[in-house]
Amino acid sequence: MFEYKILENKLITPSTLLLTLKKDDNERPIAFQPGQYIAIDYQKKNKKSVARCFSIVSSPTEQDILQVSMRVRGRFTSKISNLSEGTLVNVRGPFGGFIYNINKYKDSVFIAGGIGITPFMSMLRYTSKLNSDNKITLVYSVQTQDDIPFKSELIELEKKSSNIKIVYVIGHGPVDQLSNLNAVSGFVSESLLDKLSGQKKDLIKYFICGPPVFMKLMVKNLNNIKVNGSQILTEAFTQSSPKQSSILRSWPANVYTLGLIGLVLSGMIIMVDDLLRILPPKNPDSPSKNNNFYLTNARQKQIDSLVNSIPPSPLVINPPTTNKDSSTSNVPAQSVSSTPPTFSPIYLAPAPVTKTSLPPP
Repeated sequence: MFEYKILENKLITPSTLLLTLKKDDNERPIAFQPGQYIAIDYQKKNKKSVARCFSIVSSPTEQDILQVSMRVRGRFTSKISNLSEGTLVNVRGPFGGFIYNINKYKDSVFIAGGIGITPFMSMLRYTSKLNSDNKITLVYSVQTQDDIPFKSELIELEKKSSNIKIVYVIGHGPVDQLSNLNAVSGFVSESLLDKLSGQKKDLIKYFICGPPVFMKLMVKNLNNIKVNGSQILTEAFTQSSPKQSSILRSWPANVYTLGLIGLVLSGMIIMVDDLLRILPPKNPDSPSKNNNFYLTNARQKQIDSLVNSIPPSPLVINPPTTNKDSSTSNVPAQSVSSTPPTFSPIYLAPAPVTKTSLPPP
C-alpha cells in the first residue's frame, strides 16, 4: 500500500473529475504500465472508506504523481470530489493486463466509450512523451459534444504527432463545435471500423474500453469485418464496483492464487501418504515393512510348516516275548509262580537326525 496526498481535485467536464495525487518524498513511486489501474480509499473522521478501482491516466514517465479520472455520479465519487487538497489517500496496485506494449504494437486502434478513455490517455501521453513512431488511431464515442473529457489535450496530442489520429463519434446532438476535427454523428459502426482498418486488419491491435454493452457491440462489429479475435484486447469496468472485470485478468492475483492452491494440494498429498504408511495393510500375508507383528506371524508359519514335514520316529520298543516265533494267540497259559515276573527294561531309541535349513531370520 502507498500513501499519496491530493495535489489537485477538479472537474474537467460537468460530470468528469480529474484527481491528481502526489507521492510522499520518502515513498518509492508505483511502477505501472500504460493501461493499468489502481485501487483508492481514504480515511475521514477516523472512518475508512471502501476501495474503488480507477484507470491511471498519467504517463509512467511521471514518477512523482498519479492521475485518475472518474464520472461523478455515485456516493463514493461524490465524496472524493469534495476532498480537499492535502488529504491523504491510500493507493494499492498497479493491477490489470490491459497494457499497451510500445515495442510490440506498432499499429493500433483504440476504441473508447465515455469514461473508457482513461487508460488510453495514459497510453497516448506515454507514446507522445517518448516521441515514438507507433501509429495510433483513437475512435472516441461520447454522448454529446459538450461532455468530452480531455478534449483540449487530445487536440494538442494529435497536433503534436503525425502518428496519432483521432475520430470523435457523437451519439446525440450537433457536432458544430468539432467542425475542424474528424467528427461524425451516430455510433461506431462496422463500416467506420472497416474504413479505419483498411487492408491491414491482421497487423493492427485493437484495444476496447468502455461500458459492457458498448464493448460487446464493438467486438461484434470487429468480428463482422473479419478481424481475428487474437487481435482484440478488451477491458470493461464500472466505477461503482470495487472489482474491475476484464477479459485480461490481473496476472499477479492469478499467480498468487494458483500458488496457494498448489501449496494446499501438496500438504494434502503429504498427509495422505503419511496415513498410508502408519495404517496396517488389509492383507496380513502381505506385511508392510513398518509392521513387525505381521513379520513375526509369517516367520512362525514358515517354522511350523517345516517342523510338520519331519517324519515321525519310533519312541518306544516293546519288551521281548518268551517265544519269538509264536503269536500271542498260541501262547500256552503259564502257571502262577510265587516268583515275581521279570520285565525287560524299556529302551528309548534316539530320533533320527535330519538336516534342515531354516530360512534366514
